[in-house]
Amino acid sequence: MPRILDDQHVDGLLPPSAALADVRTAFGLLAAGEATDEPRRRSAAGTVTLNVMSAIAPTLDAALVKSYPVVRAGTNRGSVITVLVYSCASGELRGLLRADLLGRRRTAAASALATSVLARPESGTVCLLGTGFQAPAQVSALTEVLPQLRTVLVVGRDADRAASTANILRAAHPGLDVESGTSPEHAVPRADVVVTATGSAEPLFDGRLLRPGTHVNAVGSNHAARRELDRATFQRAAHVSVDSAAVARLECGDLLANGLDPAEASEFADVLAGRAAGRTDGDEITVFESHGLAIQDLVCAVRVLGAAAEAGVGTVT
Repeated sequence: MPRILDDQHVDGLLPPSAALADVRTAFGLLAAGEATDEPRRRSAAGTVTLNVMSAIAPTLDAALVKSYPVVRAGTNRGSVITVLVYSCASGELRGLLRADLLGRRRTAAASALATSVLARPESGTVCLLGTGFQAPAQVSALTEVLPQLRTVLVVGRDADRAASTANILRAAHPGLDVESGTSPEHAVPRADVVVTATGSAEPLFDGRLLRPGTHVNAVGSNHAARRELDRATFQRAAHVSVDSAAVARLECGDLLANGLDPAEASEFADVLAGRAAGRTDGDEITVFESHGLAIQDLVCAVRVLGAAAEAGVGTVT
């Protein structure tokens, strides 16, 4: 019988540390050829664009479909993300999850995993460009992999929103020194790790501001016409990874809108498996392009469903 879970259930069953382990598993499945992941497909009509992603992992007895509408601004704020998980063995529906929080946790976990592999291990300062729903999750995940993290610099176009995000982070992570402002020019040169998590269509900062050794997680752009990073960033980068070559060819605006070929980037699953080089020098600038993969959702959802069954939570229909 399928189990129905909401964000409250996910919050208790998928802590950042678990999401990090699950995303590592997801990339491992891809590297081993034990899973398939279909890029996001968009269908548009009227004011609505419907996004659909899917993945299959037979070894986990799971096939997943994720869907969410994007409604033109000002017409509806009730959009939600849903995930359906099916059994590969029987075809039966195993569960239905509201996946807003799951999506934030797995996206942040992907950034953290890339940071653990590509950033300098002594990195202590993070610059977070973005004040939206993804921002707090990114920092929470990074605390799992950066033992020397001491300072977070929050940058947003709106000073009040940046300050509000900083307050949320201070409350969640009292051991961190959190600053806020509106100037990338002030924050980016101070950072060991830069995270871009915005809906911007234009570059957020001049890549010449990056100091040697910086790692960049680009999270916000999943559309070919939108870019958070400029060409200078990639001209200076010694290493660029994408979470999926197939996805990058369709929607990596940071590369496509800068006139760069996604085929020249490494797939992160190959880096993780040791088939492609990552950082080779402490002064190298590295970039991870994260678009979000359904296989990440799948592994996280399987964990949540299993934990929910053990705890007896959710609605069984």
